[in-house]
Amino acid sequence: MYSNRSTSWRSDIAVQESNWHSKVSTILKFVRQLTSILATSVEAPTIALRLFLLSAQIADECGFEDLAYDFYVQAFSVYEDSISESRAQLQAITLIIGTLASAKVFNVDNFDTLITKAALHGAKLLKKSHQATAVGLASHLWWQEPQLHPPPTKVEETEADGPEGEPPKLKAPDQQPVSPEMDGEEVGVKAVSHHFQFNIPL
Repeated sequence: MYSNRSTSWRSDIAVQESNWHSKVSTILKFVRQLTSILATSVEAPTIALRLFLLSAQIADECGFEDLAYDFYVQAFSVYEDSISESRAQLQAITLIIGTLASAKVFNVDNFDTLITKAALHGAKLLKKSHQATAVGLASHLWWQEPQLHPPPTKVEETEADGPEGEPPKLKAPDQQPVSPEMDGEEVGVKAVSHHFQFNIPL
């Protein structure tokens, strides 16, 4: 009796896990409808744009490429139709670019279409300084590389295993000497980051 209940409970969980794809997709489509109403009927374009981008991030994490692409299209539509003030446009296009920088579900063609559209919108801003800022931020989207985990650091052994029952002796990692001209001075390090923090002059 108890084993039958346990088997039935496990089978129910397996069915629920197999249906998560359709359930999450249905929820995201419902969110899209509500956000569209918020953008058109309630006239809250800034909030609607942020919700579209947040939904795009969730769809991206779930692996729904079509839904994520549609959310970005909706965000661009809100930007084009409902946001006209110069500073608000810069903030909106910066949000779009920052969200696209973390996208990883798209194929090459779809991603290129979205980032090109973002760069073109940035180039059409009213102020030259805003144009330079937006295009500069969008340019990062073309040289992103896949994130790779660094290989584990190998510890070199100096000698063979010590006496029986003792662990082998390990060599400390080599340290580069500090030259006098570097002592007390800042050393610049060039690195490529996949997460951007944008400082926007307004």
